[in-house]
Amino acid sequence: MARKDKGTALAMADDVKAALEAQQQRGQISPEQLLPVLEDIAVPWRVEVRNRTTGASGTASAEGSVFGVYVGESACVSGAVSSSRTWVEVNGHYPETGCVEPTAAH
Repeated sequence: MARKDKGTALAMADDVKAALEAQQQRGQISPEQLLPVLEDIAVPWRVEVRNRTTGASGTASAEGSVFGVYVGESACVSGAVSSSRTWVEVNGHYPETGCVEPTAAH
């Protein structure tokens, strides 16, 4: 991951976590509810938000959302939100899924 992209992603990660924790406390954790919040923070970068999944095959529905914000050419702010937890990390692109973490079956 490029140093500049990583620095930008690290700076954004705290804002993302604070905004998503506020959404979580309001019980607003669906992809439709998180997308506009993330898009406001991530301008001009691309955002993906999907339903969480669980299980060995990664196909069983779970409450909450997973997300990825593409930062520059090489960095991501990724994570997930459930009713009990919000997690945010800075990483590079996953080969198969871009900025959204692959399922556990990966």
